[in-house]
Amino acid sequence: MTWLRRFLPTTIRTQMVLLIVVAIIVVVKAGSLLENLEGGEYSDDNDVTVARAETVAALFAQTPPEDHAALLAGARRAGMDIALTDQRHFESLAEAERTGGFLSRMLSLLFSAEYHDMSPGTEIVLHDGSPAIFVPITQQNALLYMPDASTFVVHDFTSRYTYYFISFVTFVTLFSVFGIRAITAPLRNLMRELASTKAFLDNDAPLKAQSSREIADLTNVLNELKFRIRAMMAGQTRMLRAVSHDLRTPLTRIRLRSERIENAELRDQIVADVGNVDKLINATLDYIRNDRDTEQPERTDLASMLETIVADYSDLGSDITYDGPPRLIWTVKPNAFQRAIVNLCDNGLKFGSAVVVALRDTGTGVKIEIRDNGPGVPETSRGRLIEPFFKLDDARSEKNAPSGFGLGLSIVDDIVRDHGGTVSFHDNEPHGLVVALTFTDDAFASSS
Repeated sequence: MTWLRRFLPTTIRTQMVLLIVVAIIVVVKAGSLLENLEGGEYSDDNDVTVARAETVAALFAQTPPEDHAALLAGARRAGMDIALTDQRHFESLAEAERTGGFLSRMLSLLFSAEYHDMSPGTEIVLHDGSPAIFVPITQQNALLYMPDASTFVVHDFTSRYTYYFISFVTFVTLFSVFGIRAITAPLRNLMRELASTKAFLDNDAPLKAQSSREIADLTNVLNELKFRIRAMMAGQTRMLRAVSHDLRTPLTRIRLRSERIENAELRDQIVADVGNVDKLINATLDYIRNDRDTEQPERTDLASMLETIVADYSDLGSDITYDGPPRLIWTVKPNAFQRAIVNLCDNGLKFGSAVVVALRDTGTGVKIEIRDNGPGVPETSRGRLIEPFFKLDDARSEKNAPSGFGLGLSIVDDIVRDHGGTVSFHDNEPHGLVVALTFTDDAFASSS
């Protein structure tokens, strides 16, 4: 099969043209096969039979009513199975046919026979399960002719409706197979590879090009984009580390020289500014470091971890409590996860006087809430809280806390997303902010 693929078209456009050609060939060959199987004579036989019934009906119309019985007997002696009936009988037969079986109705709809010379008023009906020709004679009387079922066809599989049906089924089938194999399946594979941005960027192996040329070109573009993003991220990290390292040396000199300033007020201001710059450098390095990428996930008792964090803050005199079960096992990267909770507790205690750390088993996952009693955050600004270097201290400054650098919640969001969770912000009652961490899938359970 590999040698055959070399001769097949490689673009979606040429593949669709080839598919249309193949479909036309299939329809033509299938129609020829059906005509050969049925002999191709039924259409003419049907027209002859209908013409015979209409001729006999015309004779009855020209014959006086008292001679109908003799004419009927003569026709029957000639081998014609006919009967005189009325319009009500035809209506009952038509109603029975309309309420007939599903298979019969579908066959009549899809493969109805063609009658080229049938006069107005002449109808084909089923009488006792066999096809019959109903021909009106007068407004009240009609002729009912029951032809030989072996020569009279009601469901003609060689009619134009058959070609329509075969064409429709053929095109739908071929285009469905083509869409699944050439378009849908490759795109679904790409979507599966790109579902996790982190996994996509961390995977050293390029995406495998497959299917048509357009899909292969898209795959190659994604591979190139991945390696360009990785190179850009690596260069950015190296640059920030180098800049941070180079800044520390002059900062140290400034700090040492400032200590010799006799003016105490000026000295304290310079030392404070140097300290803030140093904290900014450390916060930036803390944000870009990738310790969580190398840390291995472990089955961890979240309840015990949160109780330990709360106890550490309580020992320092903070008003913080734990609300949750005594035990709840979940797969996490312990150091990174603890770092996220500590950042949230720091924020809560920075802007509020009391914090509650709540843990819940939702049945479908785990939910952790950090609730503070501070001034809260306007709902219009909550969407930007996880942006790097975004600060909203003006809205949460009741305690006149020192300004941060806007990286704490960004670090939390990265860690939570790395664990397959989401971060959301809500109002606390009667006032304050609730930061909710929701995990609906134990992302590391299968690999631990």
